[in-house]
Amino acid sequence: MFRDPISNNLKEDEEIDEIIRKHWGSFIKQVVVTFVLLVLPFFFIVFFFSRWWTMLIFFIWVTVGISYGIYQWLMWYLDSLILTNQRVINIDQKSLFSKSVAEIPLEHIQDITYEIDGIAASLFGFGMLNVASEGGNGMRVKNVANPQEIQELIFDLKIAADLTVSAEELVELIQESRDNAKKKK
Repeated sequence: MFRDPISNNLKEDEEIDEIIRKHWGSFIKQVVVTFVLLVLPFFFIVFFFSRWWTMLIFFIWVTVGISYGIYQWLMWYLDSLILTNQRVINIDQKSLFSKSVAEIPLEHIQDITYEIDGIAASLFGFGMLNVASEGGNGMRVKNVANPQEIQELIFDLKIAADLTVSAEELVELIQESRDNAKKKK
């Protein structure tokens, strides 16, 4: 029914190393609004259950609160940063039916910086991750939990990707080595 947006778009020999979601601290406002929407009508339950049309208003109100909470959770869940052994993929879920996907191959990453700005970000340990790449294209990922750890993880993946050699490259290196050995004789 639903397509897996992550594993359906992997390249050959690509493996997911980490899926990173926004920090829960960036989700607090939506949780509070959902809580208020769901709890507030219960303070007026006597009023809401006095007539049939006020009961209808009560159930519509609670349905809106539940729908809002589910929608906000889906936006949080679908908005993710995926680290693979070949690239960094940022899925920015704008609405339920709209998203923006940016990717940078690990070999094109030039620099990774992070910013922690504000009291809440400092207390809860989340911030913005900036990934710079060749050609001036980069990506900014907001509300990442532990951005310093993510920075180190991406650097480690980049180093590992730079050290890996494909089978074709290995065959070429062996052939070049044999050719050089023949020339020396």
